[in-house]
Amino acid sequence: MAIKELPFPEQAHLFAQIAADAYLDEAEGKAAFAALGFDSKVIDFETNQAYFLSNDNDLVLAFRGTVATKWQNIAEDLAANPVPSSTGIGLVHYGFKHATDLIWDQIKSIAETYGKTHTIWVTGHSLGGAMATLAAYKLQRDPVLPNPQALYTFGSPRVGNKTYIKAMEATGLLHFRFVNNCDVVPRVPLWPYRHYMGMYYMNHWGNLRNPTAWQVFKDVCRGLWQGIKRKELDLIENHFMVHYLANLDNWRQGKENPQD
Repeated sequence: MAIKELPFPEQAHLFAQIAADAYLDEAEGKAAFAALGFDSKVIDFETNQAYFLSNDNDLVLAFRGTVATKWQNIAEDLAANPVPSSTGIGLVHYGFKHATDLIWDQIKSIAETYGKTHTIWVTGHSLGGAMATLAAYKLQRDPVLPNPQALYTFGSPRVGNKTYIKAMEATGLLHFRFVNNCDVVPRVPLWPYRHYMGMYYMNHWGNLRNPTAWQVFKDVCRGLWQGIKRKELDLIENHFMVHYLANLDNWRQGKENPQD
């Protein structure tokens, strides 16, 4: 079955699983993606990695997020100085752009064998979400590469300034951006960066909601306080992909975590 035929909660869970599996090394990743019904090709350079997935129905490009033991990933996250985008329109985060550029030629080499007669899904978590956002826009603009069917990100930081984001909006690129309660990463870097499109918010109990800004503030405070009582820092804990996966697994099954 093609991904576009899946119900939205099933799609979201699938891409969360793919984003989680993108952290695996080539041997483990190949097995994990085969279990999901995909052939896979690993794309890497230095410490940056992505997987190009394919089957009879779909193409997927999945970016690995930050690996805490790899200093270059940390450096890319911290290199937040704004630089001109590859389009020359607007500014983007230097570290995210640099990480994407390092593996772009490999991505392009594979993607151009499919061309505009195909579409492609793009996904990633954390740094991988930022790279996925930049790559999806590059795919959308390229005259020969597959257009993105949609972009799915989990715990993604902001990538561009207002001018860059407005240019992205003009393309009509679909972005489903998931944020888990106190997760600090989607809240950085600060000015002049902003997000592309709204968010699908997971509250303190892990349930999907469409809250107001005030409701998000109260829920984040609740989550922080509960974390303190557990002697955990939910700003970091909520970022882990395992929590995104668990919440989306409940959502696709129509389950609600109880509110204590």
